[in-house]
Amino acid sequence: MKTMVKKILLLLALASLAACRPHIPDLQPPAGPHFQHLSIKFSLVDTEAGARQNGRVIWRFDENFSKFIFFTPLNQVALELDVAGEEAVLVNFANKTYWRGDFSSMLDRLWGIGVSLSALRPLLLSGAAPATEFLEKGITVAIERAGTSGAPAVVRLSREGAELALRISKREFRPGRIVWVDYAGRYRADELQAVLAQ
Repeated sequence: MKTMVKKILLLLALASLAACRPHIPDLQPPAGPHFQHLSIKFSLVDTEAGARQNGRVIWRFDENFSKFIFFTPLNQVALELDVAGEEAVLVNFANKTYWRGDFSSMLDRLWGIGVSLSALRPLLLSGAAPATEFLEKGITVAIERAGTSGAPAVVRLSREGAELALRISKREFRPGRIVWVDYAGRYRADELQAVLAQ
């Protein structure tokens, strides 16, 4: 009986010590160099073309560069898209090929939604859409927001019978910087369609 009482008192003492420990606040964004990390599941349905696409992409970016990493259904890296401003480099690691061009033209070929990164970024981060760019291209935008933070949880972009749904499952800040990699010396330049082919 005495040993049981001692164990209970010891557990209570440990619990009270843990409760008194000062909480170190999470910095948002953290001090020092950092980048943002978004994990996104995408789903594209094109009723006119009878096509469907599903997949997962990770978007990492800082004030200078963006990096989109596209995964296969087996969770392997398939494509990497590096962007500086609106200049994009799409890399196919399996074929050891790359394509260099405009971000919006690549997005138009990939998903039929040709918008600039400067328009897509505020849309996915805060739900702010520059109406003129989307209206000029005939794209309608619908946003479902997360209950607690109010940040976009699902962004739907529709255009001419095609709907792209982007579900953001994770948002976080990470220490470090996004590095621009020059693939020209190691990989072969090719047409966009060939680089997109798996």
